[in-house]
Amino acid sequence: QVLQSDGGNYCCSVNAATLALIDAGIPMKDYVCACSASFIKDTALLDINYLEESSGRSAELVVATLPKWDQVVLLEMDGRLHEDHLNKVLDTAVKGCKDVYAILDAAVREHVTETTASLSLDT
Repeated sequence: QVLQSDGGNYCCSVNAATLALIDAGIPMKDYVCACSASFIKDTALLDINYLEESSGRSAELVVATLPKWDQVVLLEMDGRLHEDHLNKVLDTAVKGCKDVYAILDAAVREHVTETTASLSLDT
């Protein structure tokens, strides 16, 4: 049960699942990072919230990528978007995935460093 949500549930779930797999020691060739984007009033928006998702004024584009390999592994759009705006929204979402990757990678490296230090103190 979701107690409170401000949008981006799918993307958050993908990013959390990636971290869970890494924490479990599952070998992966790259992180799977997800981000949403939209196009409202001639502007590409990244990581849209619930109000922007549900307004119905524009399409929501959800993208999941393998950032190190520059591969899109999921592309889903809800709503209609003129093809002239698709590349701008897609580029915004892919850049957002790379930004998410940088944050997740920094958190994983910090966790590994802390865990390694903790294990060396226990012995």
